[in-house]
Amino acid sequence: MSQNWRRVAVFYVVTFTATHALSLGYVWAGGSWGSPNSFAVANALMLCPGAVALTLQRLVFREPIVEPFGLHFRPNRWFLFGWLFPPLVMVTALAFSLLLPGAVFAPDMTGLPVEMSAFKQQVVGTGIPPLAGMLLIGLALGPTLNAVGALGEEIGWRGFLYKELAPLGFWRCSLVTGGLSALWHVPLFFEGYGDREHPVAGGLGMIAFALLLAPILQLVRAQSASVVACAILHGTMGSTRLVTVAFVRDGGAWANAGIPLVLLATNVILFLPTELLPRRSSEK
Repeated sequence: MSQNWRRVAVFYVVTFTATHALSLGYVWAGGSWGSPNSFAVANALMLCPGAVALTLQRLVFREPIVEPFGLHFRPNRWFLFGWLFPPLVMVTALAFSLLLPGAVFAPDMTGLPVEMSAFKQQVVGTGIPPLAGMLLIGLALGPTLNAVGALGEEIGWRGFLYKELAPLGFWRCSLVTGGLSALWHVPLFFEGYGDREHPVAGGLGMIAFALLLAPILQLVRAQSASVVACAILHGTMGSTRLVTVAFVRDGGAWANAGIPLVLLATNVILFLPTELLPRRSSEK
């Protein structure tokens, strides 16, 4: 079986168009990414890749969904890896951010934007040190609420694209999938999402993040045989990411550069032992 670039192109064009039409429509209608209702809109955007993939697979191509997309929930050690790996990344990235010139540790979470004062109170309400409280909340949200939107994305990237691009082999499939995911995200930074003060740095950081996370997600998908494990990893990365923001002040545009660097180190650690690397991403 060879890769089907026409299917990939149709999926990507429809997904990209639908996502950014929804995002721009929200902004042009007066919506703000800092407002409470933006959470629902952001989750709707995350569901776009999965919605397009499921529609194409079932209604257009008339092919099965569950097995090809890996829509299984059979927990194994890679589910646990997907849950516990993200907080390790974020704590290590926080340590790196504090080494930047001018960066100051903010134990009172003053690195958070003012719009997130309610979340800040939730963390304080745990009654434990703020860093531990934020990690605890992130670990609770990652495989539950956050995993819903993350599954929407992963059905597209590690479901549909994984199936169509598997013949390319592990690394090329990872690179193409990560690149398409990165380019899908980047316009959001210029539509007001993310770091509104540093959209260029945010966009470049997202490209590095997506490309470096892609092989790790590809490995989890291959070894777990489940896109759900990828969604747990993806969702927990999102729910613990605020650790790198809340506890740092004056880190500048590159305050989040620690995350891609930690992912780069993780790739080296994971893939140097060649027995972990699947010969073909379709083997599992």
